[in-house]
Amino acid sequence: MRIPTHSITNVLFASLLAIAGAALPAAGQAADYPTSRPINILVGFPAGGPSDHAARILAAGLEKVWPQAKFIVMNQGGANGTIAINNVAHAAPDGYTLLLGTQSMVNIQYLHKKVPYDTAKDLVPVAMLLKMPNVLVVGPSVKAKNYAEFMQQVKAAPDKYTVFSSGIGSDPHLAAEEFMEKTGYKMLHVPYKGGAAGLMDMLAGRVDCSFATLGTVQGQLQKGKVRAFAVGSEKPYPLLPGVPTFEQLGVKGFAPSAWYGVLAPKGTPAAIVDKLNKAITQAMNSKEGVDQLASMGAEPTRLTPEEYNKVYQQDIVESGKLIKGLGIQPS
Repeated sequence: MRIPTHSITNVLFASLLAIAGAALPAAGQAADYPTSRPINILVGFPAGGPSDHAARILAAGLEKVWPQAKFIVMNQGGANGTIAINNVAHAAPDGYTLLLGTQSMVNIQYLHKKVPYDTAKDLVPVAMLLKMPNVLVVGPSVKAKNYAEFMQQVKAAPDKYTVFSSGIGSDPHLAAEEFMEKTGYKMLHVPYKGGAAGLMDMLAGRVDCSFATLGTVQGQLQKGKVRAFAVGSEKPYPLLPGVPTFEQLGVKGFAPSAWYGVLAPKGTPAAIVDKLNKAITQAMNSKEGVDQLASMGAEPTRLTPEEYNKVYQQDIVESGKLIKGLGIQPS
């Protein structure tokens, strides 16, 4: 049957309108962003931990930068954070669903045989919120007075002393393994499902030490319940006065640290990413933001989306090399 010319024209015109309509929302969203509806910040861990704390500092700070906007922190714990990561990776790329990401999230794809997203491709780095060092902390079971004395004891009794982490392949685990590889000291690794549980056992004397991120142990350090023997910063860390760096203690090239950042779904318009980056940088580097981050042992950063993406992609590659080199097999 012959199709009338005017019908073909109508179909083509309708198709062009559809294509144009599909392009309009991104431009419109960028223009009125972020006030169309509440913005959800997904956190892959339960409430009360460092990630949750950082997300709530961020949400409060952004609402001061954008008084007409509303930010909601949503805790979606489980599967080492993959539930929240997957939900953001497959969300609409409109800037209204964001991820509070941690450096350890780049390790996940090497720890599981299959994850439902591509860490390198399905998320867009928006802004790095903060950096904090890993710190060698000891609990009451360790009687040594300083790093040198503790290492003498560790050297004299390989695998006697226990070092806890927040899980296989987590940043504290990798820091501990890298430290032992560099120094030749041997401790027994004890993985937990989160840093809080390990910290409680260290306080109770059931495990000895950890290469924890500072945010995990900052509160107990301030109370004097645990002691810091070394900090993983490249130079003396102002939030831990008097604590030497690993470099100063002779562990060359060892400065373990972790970042937290905001990521969005792939395809999020560059104009929205840029808006978010500027607002996040402003919020985190305000006096209130700096003070609140200091309470969790962290300092704000000032990276563009491009600079953050470079760090993000580099960490994915380097973490893969380290995990494979340690012989950690995906489950």
